[in-house]
Amino acid sequence: MNVRDIEHGWDVYGADDEKVGDVAEVEDTYIVLSKGLFFPSERYIPTSAITRVEHDRVYLNLTKDEVKARDWDPVQETGTRSDTAGERRERTTEPAPRREGGERVQLREEELRVSKEWVEAGEARIVKEVVTEEKTLDVPVMHEQVTIDRRAGDGRPADRPIGDSETIEVPVYKEQVDVDKQAVVYEELSIGKRQLQETERVTDTVRREEARIEGEGDVDVRGDEPRRQR
Repeated sequence: MNVRDIEHGWDVYGADDEKVGDVAEVEDTYIVLSKGLFFPSERYIPTSAITRVEHDRVYLNLTKDEVKARDWDPVQETGTRSDTAGERRERTTEPAPRREGGERVQLREEELRVSKEWVEAGEARIVKEVVTEEKTLDVPVMHEQVTIDRRAGDGRPADRPIGDSETIEVPVYKEQVDVDKQAVVYEELSIGKRQLQETERVTDTVRREEARIEGEGDVDVRGDEPRRQR
């Protein structure tokens, strides 16, 4: 485990998986926890108390309460270095002085994040059905008509004497209508799709953290008004 792999702002957890604080500083033999709700001042944690480092988390071999009970002093780091003359001299590195200042407490809230995807909303069917109806057409047709033209005789003798009754047959013709059917195209449908945009309202429940300032005795607190909600 390389302590130098730890970065500023990483979370520090105790052996009970409770968050202890955030990394404020990293040195060769110790790390510094930033001040917060649990520690009124920075805490110096020796690297011997670190069991493992995973991703952006540092795990200790002490529980959260044990870390609060400890009061480690700034750790002295002793080592050697080479000066310009090539001599190896012992050096002592003091950790940075503890920083004093206001504490920061982050208040978080949930926001609604919307994503969209295409889903099947339904299906349109174009069904062709056969319906029956009656149609009437007026068709002009021709037929023959028997006509008789009567004229007065001139009194000449007849060619043949009067004999038995005689029948003369005259065939008469007419046009007969034959009906046939043939399928023809009377209309065409062009089927397509187009995209339309509309507004859909979505509603869900979100959570927000709010700070409640409590004090005992004669405590004057300014800036206790919560920010205006968005």
